[in-house]
Amino acid sequence: MGDMSAQSFNRPGAVDLSDLAARAQSSSAPASASAGSPGPTGASWIALVDDEQGFNDYVQKSLQHPVLIEFTSAQAHSETMDADLDQITNEAAGRWILVRVDADKAPQLAQALQIQALPTLLPIVGGQPVSQPIQGTLSADQIRQLTDQVSQLAVANGIAGNAAPVSQAAVADTGQDAGPDPRTTAVEALMDQGRYDEAVAGYDELLAKNPADPVLTAGRARAALLSRLAGRNQEAVLAAADEAGSDVDAQLAAADVELIGGDPGTAFRRILAVIRTSRDEDREKARLRLLELFEMVGDDPTVASARRALAAALF
Repeated sequence: MGDMSAQSFNRPGAVDLSDLAARAQSSSAPASASAGSPGPTGASWIALVDDEQGFNDYVQKSLQHPVLIEFTSAQAHSETMDADLDQITNEAAGRWILVRVDADKAPQLAQALQIQALPTLLPIVGGQPVSQPIQGTLSADQIRQLTDQVSQLAVANGIAGNAAPVSQAAVADTGQDAGPDPRTTAVEALMDQGRYDEAVAGYDELLAKNPADPVLTAGRARAALLSRLAGRNQEAVLAAADEAGSDVDAQLAAADVELIGGDPGTAFRRILAVIRTSRDEDREKARLRLLELFEMVGDDPTVASARRALAAALF
């Protein structure tokens, strides 16, 4: 795995999470918890690891997408935080993987990473930690703040993959693993490897047999977006949109960045502005892109609002 000591946490470009960490350390531990919810398809992006090999495997996956490590134990009394982590992770449906390590079962890992308190979160992008360990319990809002920052940093560094579900499903009421959709296993493997153009072609083949399938349509839209963003710097894309003004391609690229960074409302408003101020082919291109992003986001209040705004802009 390489040197994972505390010194590597301060590398250039690391997310500044010091305020979040300070608030977490000063908060009190919750008294009780409920089980986290599975993702929208019933799958889970939560892995349970208790050995170095499994840990290293997930660190390697951070070359394609963020990995959030949680060190905890039964004595940490972090049940509410764990439930929030589970729910937020599965709702994100692959923007990152949560790896939960029981420090009592893997003391060598905790010692190697100099974990001094439980629970502790450690975000990893590109094979390296991107902040100091965040010790103490976090609220749901703090978890969302953390994961949004980590996702944005990953995209800024050209790491824009979506994780396939892991085998350890967090479905407490059934006790059964919820694996990936069998139709898309091969395509999701391409996504996990960062082979987004091939994944788009794979989804196109599946859609030819199952036109308008919502799962396949959303997957195809996600693969296409990641293909467009692959290797591009997030900040540079947004800066180019500011400089380009009415350039349609620049505005659509910026909307991609905003969507994958966790801000679909801003992405939708940007494209709606293009639709209102452009004509003919440019307008139609923006309309089709907006509909594609709607498929990715799915059942969300921002989509309903943007659909109404689109209808007003067109008619």
